[in-house]
Amino acid sequence: NTLRLTISSFFYLGETVYLLSEWEEPELNAGKNSKATVADLVQFRKAVSTMNDKYPFSRAFGHANTRESCVRSSQEVFDRLMLSAPSDSSSSANSLPFSILSVLAMDRNGDFVDAKIKSHIRLFRPDRDGNLSKLDFVKSVDTVYKQLRLLRASIANSRQIDLAFERIANCFFYFFLVIIAVAILGINIWTVFLSFNTFFLGFSFLFGSAASNYFEGLLLIFVRRPYDIGDRIATSNPKSDTNPNGSSTWFVDKVTLFTTTVRFATTNEVATYSNGSLAILRIINANRSPKAIISVLIKFGLETPFNKITVFRTAVENFINARPREWIALAGFRATRVEADFGYVEYKVIAQHRESWQNLGPVLQSKADLSSFCLEATKKLEMKYESPPMPVNLSTLGNMDFGGIFHNEADDERKGD
Repeated sequence: NTLRLTISSFFYLGETVYLLSEWEEPELNAGKNSKATVADLVQFRKAVSTMNDKYPFSRAFGHANTRESCVRSSQEVFDRLMLSAPSDSSSSANSLPFSILSVLAMDRNGDFVDAKIKSHIRLFRPDRDGNLSKLDFVKSVDTVYKQLRLLRASIANSRQIDLAFERIANCFFYFFLVIIAVAILGINIWTVFLSFNTFFLGFSFLFGSAASNYFEGLLLIFVRRPYDIGDRIATSNPKSDTNPNGSSTWFVDKVTLFTTTVRFATTNEVATYSNGSLAILRIINANRSPKAIISVLIKFGLETPFNKITVFRTAVENFINARPREWIALAGFRATRVEADFGYVEYKVIAQHRESWQNLGPVLQSKADLSSFCLEATKKLEMKYESPPMPVNLSTLGNMDFGGIFHNEADDERKGD
């Protein structure tokens, strides 16, 4: 009963928040302690070593060193959990009651921890009846597996960057060490520098812009850090607006001190950017962006009564609420254009997806399903808009030569005379 009350209150809270105006909590970073203790370092090393193990999710889960083995093990775990499902359960034969997974949210005293229950609900996303299908269970585990692998790749790439930066720091260290050693021996080092002054001055004009570009790239990697390995990014001119329907994206494959290697998400073409050239651009990071918000445009005729539009909105809202694993809520439904000359009113359906733009495939698929449902709903409610026939202006066709149509032999004889 406590678990059912928690699940129902979780969904009810989401509906209540939807009825309120949209607002985002500000981030407070002032109180965070950036210093890591020895215990934190030991725990981090232990976590990294666990990621490289064959059993990152414990031996009871099974092998998960590859994605195929992870999917196979998650299916076996689901089948084992189904053996614990009560026979008189109201769920279907292929659905797992969420109450079985809720055991993970208990403390040592056998009481449910609300924070753990909510985190499990956000991870597995059961339906409103508290059931979870086998495919949804595997998808949830696969999401955690992909995040784990991307984190491991990001840590490995950060280690390479740190080693490269260490080599640069060592060069400066030994350079100043040699200067100090020469000064201690009593040699005037400044006379040597003055003799090479003209040589260094010529090279400063030759490599000045390249050095400035390289330094901007270092600031991008060490200070801004706008992306990590596996992130889906898009670049654009910061002085112009981006496309509201989304941008062409690239996956980050490798990052060094000099360059960033990316892969085009549509065609898998690989390209390389210099970090200095990226420093002056707007970098959109889909992985760090909030949940995706998509919009669908629908046209209704001017003669469509408002009660039909209300019924259409209710149908769309029920469609979204029936799919809690895909959609968060219907974020908006409003008229955006009124074209009296063409006889239609344009409405925009705005919905917020569970996934961010990083996972673009499910977002586009859900948008296509929503567009298809809106089209079918307009057909059933007899609200489909048909554009009026456009007039044809024959004057734009130019002068037509009708002589070829009524051509005869008498005309040829006349031309011969």
